[in-house]
Amino acid sequence: MKKFCVVFTIILLLVHPYRWIYSHSQDTVVIGEIQGAITPVTEEFIQRILLRSVQENAQFVILSLDTPGGLEESMRNIVKTFLQSSIPIVVYVSPQGARAASAGSFLLIASHHAFMSPNTTVGAAHPVTVEGQMVSEKIVNDAASFMRSLAETRRRNPEIAEKMVRESISLTEKEALKHGLIDGVVSSTEEIFTTLQVKDPQIIRIAMNWKEKTLQSILNPNLAYLFLTLGALGIIFELANPGTIAPGVFGGILVLLAFYAFSILPVNFVGILLIVLGLLFLILDLLVVPGIGILSVGGILSLFLGSLTLFNPEKGVIVSKSLIVAMVACIAALFLIFLVGVARTIRKKVRVGIETLTGKTGIAKEDLLPEGFIVVEGELWWARSEEPVKQGEKVKILRKEGQTLMVKREG
Repeated sequence: MKKFCVVFTIILLLVHPYRWIYSHSQDTVVIGEIQGAITPVTEEFIQRILLRSVQENAQFVILSLDTPGGLEESMRNIVKTFLQSSIPIVVYVSPQGARAASAGSFLLIASHHAFMSPNTTVGAAHPVTVEGQMVSEKIVNDAASFMRSLAETRRRNPEIAEKMVRESISLTEKEALKHGLIDGVVSSTEEIFTTLQVKDPQIIRIAMNWKEKTLQSILNPNLAYLFLTLGALGIIFELANPGTIAPGVFGGILVLLAFYAFSILPVNFVGILLIVLGLLFLILDLLVVPGIGILSVGGILSLFLGSLTLFNPEKGVIVSKSLIVAMVACIAALFLIFLVGVARTIRKKVRVGIETLTGKTGIAKEDLLPEGFIVVEGELWWARSEEPVKQGEKVKILRKEGQTLMVKREG
């Protein structure tokens, strides 16, 4: 009996650590919240969540999803991560009223387990640009085959999944469950734990830090375009007025933020060059007088074309046309005002000293027969008139000959 107790105790001591590790991994769930557009920042955030889940030996990763869609390249990279993950990933469309549209529907289909809250939707995955413009049939076919492949891999309804791309259908949570796209409709993560048979898990919640939130807001094509144009105008103003400092500092910061966005978004560098060239033409037209009008027209045209070609529409990114028209019109009006001011200043006859008196009115200090003193703006001048002028009468200054003002009687 004693030998049996000793052997049992040894076995218990040997097995207990492994049971603790196994139990610990079974009871840990990592939860992250994905909101807004799917971007490279979202991709990095999900990578951070999965890395933490591996470190914690988590049993599941739950991603609470609410997105209108996003960049196709970022979506594909996230899907690759899902497919290669050793830890099951649960995508949960929540809270109520949320959606997994466009790129978000791919993430839902690619997950190991998919759940939706009441009053949520999934679908409308037809590839479009940010402005909602249609793309080529080649891109549609590619997206549809990719969606069908994901549905087949996760044993979900491939026909309905493909229709979400080709026909841009959108399904409610009940319709998605009926057609076999999700595993269930739940109102909370606790119901997911019950469905997946996870009892009293240790929950680790991970949220975006301030850096990720800031970069997420910067990765907006319209905002990046604004940063580029406003930053360039600030630098131009600094160059035209050295020493103002503030426009140059803030302009430089905006331009750097714009180029950060361009380094991630599918930008067309020809568009950037056209925008810079257009602004350069406008600057030169302020400095080169004979070019007034010609360089400005070329600059506005180059700026407009560069704005239209700044991003590749087939990558799902484009600048709002209304924003482009508004910015180009404002810049054109601003430089037009500058040019008109410069032209008037150049064409205006320079008048200094005695020349400023021509055309002004004076009062005869004494009778001009034909010469005498007059008072002009509080100064005493010797004047000559071809007709007699009595003391106190007003005279108009015609010109200056030597030290004598030539005048005539007014009226």
